[in-house]
Amino acid sequence: MKRTFNDLTGQRFGRLVVIGVDDRGTRKTYYNCQCDCGNVKSVRADSLLCGAIRSCGCMKKEQDRINLEANHSHRQSGTRLYQIWQGMKKRCYNPHDARYDRYGGRGIIVCDEWRENFQAFHDWAVQNGYDETLTIDRIDNDGNYCPENCRWSSKEEQARNRSSNIKITIGNATKTLTEWCEIFQVDYRMVLARYKRNGFIGIDELFN
Repeated sequence: MKRTFNDLTGQRFGRLVVIGVDDRGTRKTYYNCQCDCGNVKSVRADSLLCGAIRSCGCMKKEQDRINLEANHSHRQSGTRLYQIWQGMKKRCYNPHDARYDRYGGRGIIVCDEWRENFQAFHDWAVQNGYDETLTIDRIDNDGNYCPENCRWSSKEEQARNRSSNIKITIGNATKTLTEWCEIFQVDYRMVLARYKRNGFIGIDELFN
């Protein structure tokens, strides 16, 4: 006696579209289904109808990856590097942050690669010399937070790179006033007072 059944061909169940019967010669009816990701999977009719199976398995893989990334971020949430990542985003996107005017308020952003992906930021940091004594520094103070414009610097190095620093060119070299004072071994506060009064009036007049 020929078995009769309600043909599901053409119907969609989650990501699966039934493309035909998989004749296994068994009492249960199976269907070949095309998944949105491109894979073909044979699924029992009752599993389709009750919603137990809604993809070829790709949905579970995606959720497992999301869970893995979420758990990794959660484990990292107490680390200094994670706090640096969060602080970087707050400066750029939270108008209530005390430093927003100097970052987000000036149009500085965090690149797409880092903004929503701590793991990408973490990997870049580790590969580019991060340690617990260093802070993130933008090479171009008018540029964004991105791999091409960031480095790890000591607090002293970062202070020298601030946009508020006075930069003076002597010959072919441009350095901050602080660096020139170190080179000429003179008191910074004394030289700064001279500079504010007269500007760059010459090497001898400024640094002697």
